[in-house]
Amino acid sequence: MGTIRVYYTSVSGSREVKQRQAEVLRILDGNRLKYELIDVSVSERLLQEMRDKAGDPDAVPPQICNGEDYCGVRRRGRLGSKARGL
Repeated sequence: MGTIRVYYTSVSGSREVKQRQAEVLRILDGNRLKYELIDVSVSERLLQEMRDKAGDPDAVPPQICNGEDYCGVRRRGRLGSKARGL
């Protein structure tokens, strides 16, 4: 298993983004999974890296990867199917 990476932003005016980020971290912490936080607000390069991995030029945080494999993002109250299998 690779390193779980959570792309997030420490600077957001969106309540929805903040809530989704908090829920993703609660789920990972609740399952005692180790992960690396990558703050896309510090670098345009990191934001572009997140969007490239997601395959969506408009993707917003949070996005989850396991190693180099894109796992998805939380939608409608649940993690994406790949993310649930972490």
